[in-house]
Amino acid sequence: MSTLDLIRKGERGIVVAGNHPGIVQSILDFDYLSGQKRSVLAIITGARKAQKYFFGTKEILIPCYPNFTSLPDSLKSQVRFLFNAQSGRRAYETTTAFFDAFPDALGAHLFAENVPEVHATTLIEKYGGRKLVAGPSGVGILVPGHLKLGAIGGVDPMQIEASKLATPGSVAVVATSGGMTSELIRAVANAGKRLSFSYCIGGDRFPVSSLGDVLSLAETDSATKGVVYFGELGGVDEYEIVEMIKEKKLTKPVVAYIAGIVDEAFDEHMQFGHAKALVAHKDESARAKREALRGVGVIAPDTFPEFLEALKTLPGNDFSDTMSDIQPLMTRQKSILSTRHVTDLESVPVFVEGGKLVAQEGPFGSAVIAALLGKPASSPVTKAFAEAIFTLLIDHGGHVSGAVNTMVTARAGKDLVSSLTSGLLTIGPRFGGAINEAARTWRAGLASGQSAADFVESATKGGKVISGIGHRKYRVGIPDPRVAALSSFAELLQTHPHYDFARSIEKVTTGKNGSLILNVDGVIAALMQDILIECEGYGEKEIQELIDAEFFNALFVIPRAVGFIAHFMEQKENDEGLFRLPDDLLFERKNEQ
Repeated sequence: MSTLDLIRKGERGIVVAGNHPGIVQSILDFDYLSGQKRSVLAIITGARKAQKYFFGTKEILIPCYPNFTSLPDSLKSQVRFLFNAQSGRRAYETTTAFFDAFPDALGAHLFAENVPEVHATTLIEKYGGRKLVAGPSGVGILVPGHLKLGAIGGVDPMQIEASKLATPGSVAVVATSGGMTSELIRAVANAGKRLSFSYCIGGDRFPVSSLGDVLSLAETDSATKGVVYFGELGGVDEYEIVEMIKEKKLTKPVVAYIAGIVDEAFDEHMQFGHAKALVAHKDESARAKREALRGVGVIAPDTFPEFLEALKTLPGNDFSDTMSDIQPLMTRQKSILSTRHVTDLESVPVFVEGGKLVAQEGPFGSAVIAALLGKPASSPVTKAFAEAIFTLLIDHGGHVSGAVNTMVTARAGKDLVSSLTSGLLTIGPRFGGAINEAARTWRAGLASGQSAADFVESATKGGKVISGIGHRKYRVGIPDPRVAALSSFAELLQTHPHYDFARSIEKVTTGKNGSLILNVDGVIAALMQDILIECEGYGEKEIQELIDAEFFNALFVIPRAVGFIAHFMEQKENDEGLFRLPDDLLFERKNEQ
């Protein structure tokens, strides 16, 4: 079974060495648009443990490892190709290390140009004719619908879609030039044909795969019915085609274009583009090589428009394109920080149902509330309410300021305590520190004897806000599920004056603005006071002492510290490196003239 057949059967796992996000993302986009699982398995870099990419519109983290041997066995068994994005000086070392680690791998692409000649010739001795190794230099290997190894075919979804790379066909595209390889792929699609495969040999003087190797691959490939070739002045590759045709080692029709006639306009030969593109002898000129190809039946037009027209004569029109909606891929934006929700707010547990406790108190909540109050709570309602608070306040997503501070500090390489402290220091009146002030507000409102409307009027003079009221995400008609769950504890009390007062305030404020609802801080502050008074026998003085000691804020700090630690652990697990804001989020304030 040929290497191309193995690729078409699913042997396509890629390991990336080095860093080239644009090309890696284009490979993932090709996989997605082709309806395949992602082919990029891992990235070899010592800088971090994961890198962020998209698969379709979903953000994913691709694991990073310091070397090939450190990949887990589950990934090692899937590795078939190397995309080597490292510099020319390191290309040899990395490529040989890859094939030493994965001797059964099928091939590689060396993206770098100017690989030292001694390295390139040694790679030819080791792998030439035995592995599919595209480069040095160039854009890689493409098998439509199955494998995109490199920038070949384009690096954005529009190029992938326009060149119909998800649809297998019957025309092989072969060239040394990376730019022209992708241009020819598009030209083939515009001619109404589709690719069987494409191979960019590479523009350096000593590519690992010879032209003969690639044409032999096309000759033996049952899917390939014709070949498109692009060459340049300089070198003798085209004479290899001539000899293969004469010896009947290449029997399939070939359409070729040899660029570089302009060289004849100069007094002496000039080098154009690639290392090979320099005429050393008369028979290396573009004109001589065109004539030699024509002599063995190759269609080799004089002009590029004629060449494009000749592509239509190649066999193969039987294909069915897969149409993809690429617009969502064009508008996606990476999140600033990679994080998961520790708590699922879409599935809040039921704590009270039918006036009875459903979820009983847990040992953690009971122990914490006893420690904070200085004595064990006597009522199961108090214990269960504390457990409910701690369950629901562990996390509210990675976007909130305390979690962000924790994660940014973790990505700076700091330890657990430093990162946790960074997050905790964010807690204040605008984030998490409003429960205590809400408790003070409800207590003061009840004592004032004012109506809810009068209290709101007096409390908001001068632009002040009422702690415990308002939310950025939730509003009337879109309630906070945590508030609904905690409010059910009111059913267990005979009276709940603080809670009733808070709800009366909510009726006034939501009449002004639908987002000014009773929030989770407000409902905790109200119900905890009512529970302590009715279930634990607390008096007015004792409640005031708890407020003065910031007991109510502790109800947020304790569970949220757990959430911050979870985000810290996640960042250490991913280790995406030092956090920096994307450039497009920064701006420079310019002085007005």
